[in-house]
Amino acid sequence: MRVLRPRSEEEVELALAEAKRVLEEGGLVVVPTETVYGIASKLEYAEKIYEAKRRPTSKPLPVQTPLGRHGEVGYFDERAEALAKAFWPGPLTIVVRAKPSVPEAVTAGTGKVGIRVPAHPFTLKLLDLVGPLAVTSANLSGGKSPRSPEEVTVEADLMIDMGPVGGVPSTVVDVSEGKLVILREGPIKREDLERALSGLGSPRRGW
Repeated sequence: MRVLRPRSEEEVELALAEAKRVLEEGGLVVVPTETVYGIASKLEYAEKIYEAKRRPTSKPLPVQTPLGRHGEVGYFDERAEALAKAFWPGPLTIVVRAKPSVPEAVTAGTGKVGIRVPAHPFTLKLLDLVGPLAVTSANLSGGKSPRSPEEVTVEADLMIDMGPVGGVPSTVVDVSEGKLVILREGPIKREDLERALSGLGSPRRGW
């Protein structure tokens, strides 16, 4: 696997261009986020992530989008929009109903998609260049989520090494059925979510 270690502004720009090229040609790129390192592909090549991770195809893949473009991938009601406004860019994955354009390899036939806007500057810039990407942790299925390039256990065409990252996977919530369900606790806690939704009345909950 080729590894780029951009540090200067010029090196970052060259790394962004190379990552964009690899992704648009159908390749896989390991990218940093503020939580863990992820393995990324264009949505239409998402099946390659399953192969690289040895991940069961029954498990949907999360999607990361540029800021403000989440509506291209999923249907956001008032509750989902409030959470996005409060916590993005940041470590919150919001599960909503998927738009028809999202490949079944991403949704695993569920009709839903988990969407996040990451806070890492490199990956945010990359998303602005290439659009929504399927991104999940860059480890073999069932393994430890990598907090540094040294902990990455999957093979990809390119890795962007920007040193250690936060190490705590995102909080995951499902609002696709009109209620708030916490699927995975992470950096954003229940009280934070409730506070963000407090002006919307009393949602049905499914903790």
